[in-house]
Amino acid sequence: MKNIPYPLYDVMEIKNLKELVSKCADTFGEKIAFRFEREKEEVCISYSQFKSDVDALGTALTESKITNVKIALLGENSYEWILTYFAVVCSANVIVPLDKELTASDSKKILDDCGAVALIFSDGYSDISDFLKENNSDIEHYINMKSIPGMLEKGEKLIQQGKKSVVEEMPEDNALSTLSYTSGTTGSAKGVMLSHNNLASGIIAACRNVFIPERSILVLPLHHASGFTGLSCMLVYGSEVAINLSLKILSDDLIKYRPGFTVLVPLFLETFYKKIWDGAKKQGKDNLLRKLVKISNTLLKIGVDARGVFFKSIHSNFGGNLTYILSGGAPLDGKLVNGFFELGITLINAYGLTETVGIVSANRNNYFRAGSVGLAIPCCEVKFSNVDDNGHGEICVKGENVFSGYYKDEKTTADSFDGDWFKTGDIGYMDNDGFLHISGRKKNVIILSSGKNVYPEEIEFELQGIPMLKEVVVRGNTSIHESTDLIEAEIFPDFESANAKGIDDIQVHFNNAISIYNKKAASFKRIHRVIIRDKEFPKTTTRKIKRNIEG
Repeated sequence: MKNIPYPLYDVMEIKNLKELVSKCADTFGEKIAFRFEREKEEVCISYSQFKSDVDALGTALTESKITNVKIALLGENSYEWILTYFAVVCSANVIVPLDKELTASDSKKILDDCGAVALIFSDGYSDISDFLKENNSDIEHYINMKSIPGMLEKGEKLIQQGKKSVVEEMPEDNALSTLSYTSGTTGSAKGVMLSHNNLASGIIAACRNVFIPERSILVLPLHHASGFTGLSCMLVYGSEVAINLSLKILSDDLIKYRPGFTVLVPLFLETFYKKIWDGAKKQGKDNLLRKLVKISNTLLKIGVDARGVFFKSIHSNFGGNLTYILSGGAPLDGKLVNGFFELGITLINAYGLTETVGIVSANRNNYFRAGSVGLAIPCCEVKFSNVDDNGHGEICVKGENVFSGYYKDEKTTADSFDGDWFKTGDIGYMDNDGFLHISGRKKNVIILSSGKNVYPEEIEFELQGIPMLKEVVVRGNTSIHESTDLIEAEIFPDFESANAKGIDDIQVHFNNAISIYNKKAASFKRIHRVIIRDKEFPKTTTRKIKRNIEG
């Protein structure tokens, strides 16, 4: 199987999200756009029906004098969430997607900051709606998603009566479309201003790098950039999108809907991969699986792909058709990319931020580098500032997918840009073939007294292969020494696996494992202290470890 450059994919051109909805309806018509379960019955929505629903709901909002305002959206993944998002932005309004994991008080802070006058919410978040009503929120309109069917009926009648402004008027390409609040590992949330053109450009450019098969499954939360951009790319390709309503039934949904594509974060992929090998070991077939992998790899080198046959039982657990998984939101270990590829599933590692519509670069279906985050998407340029002796520097990007600034925060906006270049805060480099590699976050860099920079994320990747290691954070330890030349690793073990293997002293186990790592590591990357913790690290709602917060 050749892993060489090839032309970008040819996809539709759009300048705003309304064009996306219209062109998908024109191109794919009665083809199924969404498939999901409602009250234990399967529901299918065609691309044509989706456009009609978007027009109807947008018309109903306009008739209720909800136009040219900010509308907050709160709820779990659902067709109603997707419909609301597109109806809002296609009817001269700005959507404010709320993180469903936030507390009521944190949600109120965001709503107070952005000045939203309406909240559309699912029934499961009625408590937050009630809290906002009772605590002097500026929200004037509270709309439970249960009322959407009635609003659709009302909007359809209005359109039939000739009220077609929402149907016919096209939004300005550079008009503000989405105000998306970040959820970083430190600091308060910032409102990222994204225009229709920012979103359209990022979505289409991503589709030119990555091909999406005819069936997909939506898993990641839609209020996050990678979730929404992933969904929009599925629509561009006319994919049939199954909506996973709960992670508890994800395994069942994979078998039921038999997708060829999905978007996941590395945490899911690590779990899936571990289950594959743990399952093989429980059945006494792990050695056989290793032998089949070796034979398969040998056949691949001569152009024979037998992975579908050799690993059919593994594929069946994913529905039998899962070929590509786009990974975003956090760094992905190259060993995981190679491991899945050997089994017949290609992990397409990508990189992006909320400020770049969730996409800056992506590996391609048949042209990729394990350990990299791929090639810059066509609408985006990448450069590096303050490059060190190893060629690593801060990643700076510019292009049509880059946001215009932070809402009501001119200082932070100015500090985040160098001219037209957005400073991502991530450190990386580009290899000779143009593949982008991420070294770590600028704020996490350990600067040694010698002047050398140590990127803790790189060391963490190296440690991930240690048995019984579940989570790890590497940092410089100023409590041991006045400088940060002494590096420590704080580890959360897999206690269950350790007990099953009869390991009584976890500290000794990891001390020995780190000693083996240190023998191979450069002297300035060696770990001098190992700390064992008894609970998971605190995490953000996107499952990123909060590195500098105790707990």
